[in-house]
Amino acid sequence: MRFELSINEIRASAESVEEAGAFEGQCVHGVATLKEAIDGDLSFLSLAKHVPDLEKTKASVVFVPEDCQLSPQQNQLFLKVKHPNLALARACESIAQSLWPRKQGGLHASSIVDSTAEVDETAYLGPFCVVGGGVKVGPNTQIHAGTVIDDGASIGADCWISSNVSILRDTKIGDRVRLHSGVVLGADGFGYEFNGQEHEKIPHLGWVELDSDVEIGANSSIDRGRLGATFVGQGTKIDNHVQVGHNVSIGKHCILCAQVGIAGSTTIEDFVVFGGRAGASGHLTIGQGSKLAGCAAAFSDLPPNSVSGGTPAIPLNAYQRITVVQRKLPELFKRVQRLESQLGQLSS
Repeated sequence: MRFELSINEIRASAESVEEAGAFEGQCVHGVATLKEAIDGDLSFLSLAKHVPDLEKTKASVVFVPEDCQLSPQQNQLFLKVKHPNLALARACESIAQSLWPRKQGGLHASSIVDSTAEVDETAYLGPFCVVGGGVKVGPNTQIHAGTVIDDGASIGADCWISSNVSILRDTKIGDRVRLHSGVVLGADGFGYEFNGQEHEKIPHLGWVELDSDVEIGANSSIDRGRLGATFVGQGTKIDNHVQVGHNVSIGKHCILCAQVGIAGSTTIEDFVVFGGRAGASGHLTIGQGSKLAGCAAAFSDLPPNSVSGGTPAIPLNAYQRITVVQRKLPELFKRVQRLESQLGQLSS
C-alpha cells in the first residue's frame, strides 16, 4: 500500500523534540517495520530489543526515543519523540483518512429506511442497510453495507459503523463511536431459570448504551439488560470476539482484549484492563485501575489498582511465584521419591 505523506506533515503530527540526520526527499510513500522498510518508508523504534534492526534499517524517516544514541545513516532522518509508537499512530491517522475517505452524505438506493426514522442529511447509509421505526442517526455518521438498525435505536454524530453490524432495539450510541464488522449490540442476555423440569427463558427488556468515543472490534457482542441498560463508558476500547453479558457496566477508558468474557451484572470501574481471554464471573466489582492478565479469571471482587493473574485470579506476583514452583514439581517429586527410598532403607 503506497501513499504520499510530506515530511512537514510528519513533523507536525509528531511534535519531535530533536532531529538527527537529513532526508533529501519531500515525502514518504510507505510505512513498515524497521526490518521490512525500504527507501522512502516511515518507521519507528519503540523497544530496546529492536535497536539492532534500527542500525540496519533502510527506512528514510524513523521515530526514535528521545534518548536514542545511534546516528542515522546517509539520507536518513531520525525524529526523536517521547512516544515513538504514538507518534507513528498519529502520522498513520492522516494516512488512513486519505486511504479511506468519508463518503458523502446520502442514502444508497438499496437501503430501506422506515418513514418514521430520522437520518441526518449529512449521514451516509450504504447498500442494503435496514433502518427501523423511530431510529435517529446523527450528523456525519457513516453506516456501511448490510447493517441493520432496529426500532427505537439512536446513533450520535460522527460515528463509523462497518458492514454487517446489528444494532438491535432501543440501543443508544453516543458520538464518535466505531463499530467493526459483525458487532451485535442488544441481543437477548443469556438468562434462564430452572423450574424443576426445564430451563425457562427469562425475557430481557432492557437495552445497550454506549457512551462517546467507544470502539468495538469485529464479531463482539454486548447483550441487552434484563431490566435497564448494559453500559459501556466513554473512551472504552473492546477488541474482537469479546462477550459482554446482560446488565454489565463498564466504566471510562477501559481496555478489553480479544476473547474476553464478562458475565452478567458485573461492574467494571474506570481504566480497567483485561488481557486476552481473561474473564469475570457475574455480580462482581472490578475496581478502578485494575489489570487482569491474559487467560485469568476473576471469581471475586478485585480491589482498585490491583494486578491479578491465574484462575482463580490472585495477585500477579503470587501467581508468578506459583508458576515458577509448578515448573519444578516433577523434579521435586523425584527428589521426594529418592528421600522416601533412602528413609525406607535406613529403617530396615
